[in-house]
Amino acid sequence: MKVSVIVPTYNRGEPLCWTLESLFKQTYPNFEIIIVDQSTKKFPEKEEFLKANRHKIRYFFAKTPNAAGARNLGVKKAKGEILLFVDDDVECSDKLISSHVKNYDNDKVGTVVGRIITSGQKIEENNKNVGRITPWGSFSGGFSSKVKQEIFDAITCNASWRKDVFVELGGFDENFTGPIREDSDLAVRTRKAGYKIIFEPEAELVHLRTETGGFRKSEGRLKWYLGFFKSETYFFLKHIRWFWWPVFWLTRWQWFLRSRSLITPFLGIYHGIKTYRRWKNENRS
Repeated sequence: MKVSVIVPTYNRGEPLCWTLESLFKQTYPNFEIIIVDQSTKKFPEKEEFLKANRHKIRYFFAKTPNAAGARNLGVKKAKGEILLFVDDDVECSDKLISSHVKNYDNDKVGTVVGRIITSGQKIEENNKNVGRITPWGSFSGGFSSKVKQEIFDAITCNASWRKDVFVELGGFDENFTGPIREDSDLAVRTRKAGYKIIFEPEAELVHLRTETGGFRKSEGRLKWYLGFFKSETYFFLKHIRWFWWPVFWLTRWQWFLRSRSLITPFLGIYHGIKTYRRWKNENRS
């Protein structure tokens, strides 16, 4: 099977080069690398690197920064049967692609999520509760585990979809502009369509979480929190039953305090409700 590795990038130079260098070392023979660049800044080292390696990658530029939109554009250009999404600040193990692909021998598998070692965060090698979503919309995480298991959530730092399943589901919902929860949203829809999501720890990478660039880090703090509350609200209204609303927000009370603004959380919730209503009306027609 041919694999399309899709790397959205936004205002990152050297970290993107590190990511690509690790992808060039993959043991899997049949893959392409697609870069979707939405950067608003120039990075000479990146430009030189991309030019020197232009025979190894396919490069596309999109003006409007949107993580979900970048991934959807990458899929439109993809030639592979499997779509593998990674961030632009990761270091991939040389068996990353092959470890994803081996799980697709089972036609019931729609998605594979790989192991993520995040710089500065606790490693939970024996976690058997990876990628769970409670009825009230809390997320277990645990993607540093070494225990293979069926899960319910996905994180597009290191996740793949069968292309026909991705197309069937309509891709990422670009209403998630935080960016947060667009990957969880697609994971929920994948499960609802009857496909399995497998956590494969051998598909390993290190998420560097570099301090500059990236869709989240490049936004101002208040703008980020506005997007956070908007996307959380939109996700809740799409997938969580209304009677869980009090529990949903009680589990997020710390985020209200972290925003350091009385208005921002409620503006985000308001925009989330508006987005949901618009989405619902569009899907009725």
